Amino acid sequence: MKLLIIIFVCSLVNGEIRQCAKLLAKAANQDRNTIVETSMKTLSGVWLSESCETRPGPEYVLRHYSFEENGNYKLIQHHYWDNSCSSPKLSIVAIGMLKTKRDSFLHHDALTGYGKPSNITVIPQDSVAAKELDNIVSHHCPGQYWKSWRRYEEHLVFTNPKHRNYMQQFEFERIQETLPNTQHYLQNSSGAITCLGDLRWSFNELNLIKVQLRPNQYGDDNEMHWELLLGDIPSRKNLREHYMPTGFQIPLIKTSKGNKEVLKGRKFFVKYACSICSNFASNERSPPHLIEKPRLPTYIWGEWVSERCEVRPMGLYLTRHFSFFSEDLSWVGEHRFYVDPFCTLLKFIVTASGTFEMNNGENLLKEASNIEFKIEKAPLVVYDQGLIEYMPWESCGKLRWKIGVPQELAETGGCQQLGIIIPSVQYDIVKIEMSYQGLWLLFLGQADTENSPTNTPEKRPTAFQVPLVRCGDGNSQNFLNSDYEDSGQMKIFPNYLNIVFVPFFIVKILK
Repeated sequence: MKLLIIIFVCSLVNGEIRQCAKLLAKAANQDRNTIVETSMKTLSGVWLSESCETRPGPEYVLRHYSFEENGNYKLIQHHYWDNSCSSPKLSIVAIGMLKTKRDSFLHHDALTGYGKPSNITVIPQDSVAAKELDNIVSHHCPGQYWKSWRRYEEHLVFTNPKHRNYMQQFEFERIQETLPNTQHYLQNSSGAITCLGDLRWSFNELNLIKVQLRPNQYGDDNEMHWELLLGDIPSRKNLREHYMPTGFQIPLIKTSKGNKEVLKGRKFFVKYACSICSNFASNERSPPHLIEKPRLPTYIWGEWVSERCEVRPMGLYLTRHFSFFSEDLSWVGEHRFYVDPFCTLLKFIVTASGTFEMNNGENLLKEASNIEFKIEKAPLVVYDQGLIEYMPWESCGKLRWKIGVPQELAETGGCQQLGIIIPSVQYDIVKIEMSYQGLWLLFLGQADTENSPTNTPEKRPTAFQVPLVRCGDGNSQNFLNSDYEDSGQMKIFPNYLNIVFVPFFIVKILK
């Protein structure tokens, strides 16, 4: 009997490993077949969020962006009270002109954008949001006159005169109805103010633009879809007005019922049906009401891997592979760093491990759970000779570094150049969701864009990275029918190592 149990368990483990290998191979194949073509022509069209997005703060957003080939744009953000995007809070509409240059030093396949908004309007979607906006403006804009904020009424909160130098700090002036592109938006406006105070709505994400054609993750391997990646959002709200993005948000998508397109001399069949895009009403100012997501138990054992090559601020690319063990509450997380955005040229591998425990304290994201990760070991393997020659290794490893030869960083207390301290504790967040395709997804905290370490409970992330997908059996019925809740076991969470501090000269080497 014991022999049968051992064989059964080994079969499950080997099955998960094989499934991980398949998932990683599929992701690598899709990365290799992704074609980047960033231009005003490929940017033109309507781009939509494919799911409810969590931004630092936290803020919950659905985006509905439109671009024309001549540079005109209209950006609509629907903000929500909850992480399911089921309860609308307010909508922001910005119109303006976009100019681009091909001068991004971190992402050579992206464009640097210079968006010049002509005006920004705000629509409260409920009475609570209207009262909140009224209080903010009253506090931060003393002496101004405005009509009280009311539900569904549109307020003009910003104007940028036509001849203003965009690189100068914005001044907020009362808008005139004779300015171009504003007449339509003022018809239902309940008033205009001359300052934004603490609102700090900016669209600096337009400073970094990347458009790509990528194979569909599910369905026919020959079908492709368009993705728009815009600049990342800073972790701290007070930096948004002047933040220059160095990474990307999760992509927006362009729906297509099926058509053939020619790109770089090749024909592609483009077809993509967005799961939630039908919820975007014909009235673009009316926010979609998505179905509220159930909060799933954070029951996480087994293997989890990246679904695609991931990007980090300062032009770092990587894939992740995590293992979680119930026997001793331990974890192992492998981070493979690459030179290129398709994760084909390996730079180095860090495999962190340790133990973790749950903390039931409060955090800003009600849908997330707290977790502390203890980092006890982290072997590093370098695969780039240039990195060995030019990086200062004085405090990283005891021996001389050689290509493909691992060294344990714990022996030198970590590696300051890579932001690794051993031993240390990282205060993180985690949540579990199920995708529309029925796959289990693991979300871990997003690293601070200012490289601030998460070494205290107060510094826990307020947004998530792109999810990892679970290897092995993803059947939801098996999961929900498990006896986990009645097992008496402590709820366990997965782990993540935040490697966030990489000095500028390291970034240059990695490029």
